Amino acid sequence: MSRYALRSNLAALAIAVAGTVATGAVLAAPPADGGAPGAMHEGRHGGFHKGMRDGVYFPGLGPVSKKQLEQLKLDDKQQALVKTAQDSQRGLRDAMRAAGAKRHDLLKAQLDSGKLDPRALISQSEQNRGQFDTQMKQARDQWLAVWDSLNDAQRSQVASMLKERQARMEQRHARMQERHGKGAPAPTAAPAPATAPAAN
Repeated sequence: MSRYALRSNLAALAIAVAGTVATGAVLAAPPADGGAPGAMHEGRHGGFHKGMRDGVYFPGLGPVSKKQLEQLKLDDKQQALVKTAQDSQRGLRDAMRAAGAKRHDLLKAQLDSGKLDPRALISQSEQNRGQFDTQMKQARDQWLAVWDSLNDAQRSQVASMLKERQARMEQRHARMQERHGKGAPAPTAAPAPATAPAAN
C-alpha cells in the first residue's frame, strides 16, 4: 500500500472515530447533573451545568435545575424517585465513559501494532450501543416516574418554568439573528423607471 493510500485510510478512520464519539456524546441521555444532552456551557466556568447539578431531566420536556426543583417542594417519596433516577443517570454516564476508554485503548493497540481492524472497532461500538440502549431506556423510565409522581400544581409550576425558558430562548435567538443581519427584512429593489416608447 502506498504512503498516500495509508494516510488517506488513517484520515478516514480518524474522521469515523471522531464522528462516532461526537454522535455518542450528543445522543447520550442527559448528564447526571441534569443538563440536556449536548448542552453548551454558559459563561466562562460552565454556570449552566453548575446550576443543573442535582436537578432533574424530564424526557421530552428538558431539564429543571436544582433551584427550580426546590420550588416544587417534593415530598419524601418524590425525592427518593429523583435520587434513583439521578443514580441511574450517573451509572449510565460512567459506563459510557468506560466504554469510550476501552474503544480508545483498542484503537491505540491497533495503531501501535500497525494492524488496523475497523470491523473489530465497529463490533465493539455495536456491542456498547446495545448495552446503552437498555440503560438509557431504564434511566428515561425512571425520569418519567418522577414526572408521574408530580401533582397537578407541581406540573403547572414545571409548565411555567418551561414557558419562561422558551421565552428566553426565543429572545436570545431573535438577538442572534439581529446581530447576524438575518432578522432584518431584505431590501426591495426600486422599480425600474418606465421608459417612453421610442418615437418613430
